[in-house]
Amino acid sequence: MSDDGDFTGATTLEPTRRIEVFACDIDGCLAAAGHAAYDLPVLRRMADLNALSSVADEVPALTLVTGRPHAYLDAVSQVLGIELTMSFENGAGLATRRPYRAWLSRAAQEGRRDLDAFTALVGKTPTMTLQLGKVASLSVFPVGGHPYDELVTDIDAMIERNGFSLVTDPSTDCVNVLVPGVDKGSGFAWLLDELGVAPEAVAGIGDSVGDVPWLAQCGVSVAPANAVGEVKAAVTRVFEVPDVQAALAAYLWLVEENRRIQG
Repeated sequence: MSDDGDFTGATTLEPTRRIEVFACDIDGCLAAAGHAAYDLPVLRRMADLNALSSVADEVPALTLVTGRPHAYLDAVSQVLGIELTMSFENGAGLATRRPYRAWLSRAAQEGRRDLDAFTALVGKTPTMTLQLGKVASLSVFPVGGHPYDELVTDIDAMIERNGFSLVTDPSTDCVNVLVPGVDKGSGFAWLLDELGVAPEAVAGIGDSVGDVPWLAQCGVSVAPANAVGEVKAAVTRVFEVPDVQAALAAYLWLVEENRRIQG
């Protein structure tokens, strides 16, 4: 992508109505996978655009749809200056930055007993470790070079053996363990209801299989070059640049499309 935001991508379906909200996944979209350092200059450009959304109709406002825990979501929302309600922990909760508030869905709260029991078992398993800070979902990472495919199999077997009412959602480098019926898709529908915005007025960017259900609800959906094949096959447009470069390119494209629609 050039400095003025030029980019190349797959065949594009043009939006047919103004996009009011741009929802972004974090890992793989706002940051490269593998806990890479954030590209702060690019994030600064996205934050500057988001600041314009309150005074310029052609600029969609940002929100976040992530599997990360609330504290992480809150920090990223501060970087980007997000004012809208956001979704965290794979749809288990919603949060706002100002006022500072976070709340869980009833289904997520009811499933915490099995999640707590599963957490205790992971603590006794040397090939697994948990992402700390989550309260209504879990993300399990392999330890010591344990093969990822075996991790998925091990977790599924652990759930079945103990009769837990939990489901797995494999991501790019971890396995999410969720309460049935609580995922990014259900969380996004809840988020839309909270925002009072039609799904047709929302654009979204995601990179992993768990993003497909919520991206399918968006009026416009995009993917970075690093997205998995299932996402690329499901979205409106695929960009040929990775993660946050694609997010910025998509943001600039949405602004231009809004200007076209508004004449």
